[in-house]
Amino acid sequence: MKILKSGNTIPVLEAGLIGIIAGLSAEMLSFGVSWLGSLRMTISNVAPPYLILPALGLFGGFVAGLMVEILAPEASGSGIPQVRARLDRIIIALDFRVALVKLIGGTIALGTGFFLGREGPTVQLGASLAAPLTARMSRAREYKRQLIAAGAAAGLTAAFNAPLAGVVFVLEELLREVRYSTILLSVVSCSMACLVLNLFNSPHLRHDIEPIASQIHFAPQDIPFYILLGILCGLLGAFFNVCILKTLKINRDLKKVPTSFKVAIAGLLSGLLISLLPAAFHNYAGMRILLSSGATDWTTALLAFPIFFILTVVAYGSGAPGGLFAPSLTLGSAIGFLVGYLEHLCGGGLLMNSFALVGMGAFVAGVTRTPLTAIVITFEMTANFTLLTPLMITSVISSTVGDLVFRDGLYEHLMRWNGIHLHGDRDEKLRELTVKDIMRKNNDFVRSNAFIKDLLPTLSANGQKDYPVFDEKIFVGILRQTDLASLKNKESITELKVSDIMLKQPLVVSPFDTLEELMFLFSRYKYSWLPVVHGDKFKGIILQSDVVQALFSRG
Repeated sequence: MKILKSGNTIPVLEAGLIGIIAGLSAEMLSFGVSWLGSLRMTISNVAPPYLILPALGLFGGFVAGLMVEILAPEASGSGIPQVRARLDRIIIALDFRVALVKLIGGTIALGTGFFLGREGPTVQLGASLAAPLTARMSRAREYKRQLIAAGAAAGLTAAFNAPLAGVVFVLEELLREVRYSTILLSVVSCSMACLVLNLFNSPHLRHDIEPIASQIHFAPQDIPFYILLGILCGLLGAFFNVCILKTLKINRDLKKVPTSFKVAIAGLLSGLLISLLPAAFHNYAGMRILLSSGATDWTTALLAFPIFFILTVVAYGSGAPGGLFAPSLTLGSAIGFLVGYLEHLCGGGLLMNSFALVGMGAFVAGVTRTPLTAIVITFEMTANFTLLTPLMITSVISSTVGDLVFRDGLYEHLMRWNGIHLHGDRDEKLRELTVKDIMRKNNDFVRSNAFIKDLLPTLSANGQKDYPVFDEKIFVGILRQTDLASLKNKESITELKVSDIMLKQPLVVSPFDTLEELMFLFSRYKYSWLPVVHGDKFKGIILQSDVVQALFSRG
């Protein structure tokens, strides 16, 4: 396949395997959440809700928070900012440990009453499973970032049974690049995740709003109200982002309080608040169906928005493992219902369900500033083409208004809040030039099975600090002068080989990476050079000085 420059289909096969594993893991999480949630509802129906709901929230919050606190602090929150940072080559753990905590901790937190979504855990779960798998299996190093992103996309797919949304999410939010290989690997992974869902025929992943979508109507006279809906979702989405960040700051300032206690208190407060409301509010998924179907009244919608707003802010601010997509969909449906009711009062039809469905996508766009993902995910959940026009109108308006009021999406702010600063816009020349334009071909290398004692005379005489290491014709690592210098007792190195002390699986770049990406790597990690690898074949080296010279010589 010509789009896979390594000349083989191994990355495609890996993407398929990652999609299957991510789908199975997301299936386990969703099944666990549904089972625990059903048990929670059953117990609260036979015992006083004002006792059961707070108690379950307290217990579930403590267990989930304790797992995050002790085993994997990286698993707190939605996990999407952590995945984005890792894809931008920032060193953040994505491994089986994080995956396990996200799976079990997320199941417990969501199942015991935290008003958060499954998609955050499944996205980080998919990426955390993909990262160690690609490190062990992949022979095409330049596709590792795309494969991790494909795992995250499969996780989003599995949360909503929306494969196109998973692919779009990679392009619009995670990698922010449109490469054919990126699209292919994401499509394969998402398709396999979707196949897993279909094989299990999981009732808890079916979209109950699909029959509702057949009742959608759209006419030109509705446009002013959809514009109003877009503006409201943009403004309230920006306010939502501010509240999330403020709550996170409050919890961070409570340094002496353990994370397990914070999450437990959030679960207790959530349970207390919900127990004071009518029984319809106890089932979060059921309430979203009521709002999106128009099968409730305006007073319920008016009450639902502030209640679920508070529940989301409290739950996420505590550090509980859970996502924000699903809560945003519910909040958007409440706003849309109210705007639809306003049109009805002004002489329009009973289109509350149409406005509620459109509001779901619009509010997601206002929060994340990813309008295309919001449009696609809502469209896939409803499978109705009539929805597309109002969805596009409201999502674009919401994203634009939100950005004017509070610049950048929530995930951007969450990364900065965690001290993660991605490289921003730079000179256009950095985007136009690629590694292959200025890299150097380097013929100096060593073999992995060579003995150190045999290389010392040559290495000492040569001024080169580091050497690429080959195993047969495959690039496998770097032999650094610092590694050699650490061997003070030269008698002890008699039997040492290069493979014993070399840096294995070093950071490499592709010939097609831009200088913008390189400048970020050089500035963050203080490298003076990086190996250039295409597939598993070593192509040369790229020096920091050459990047700087290329930038200014073309000025």
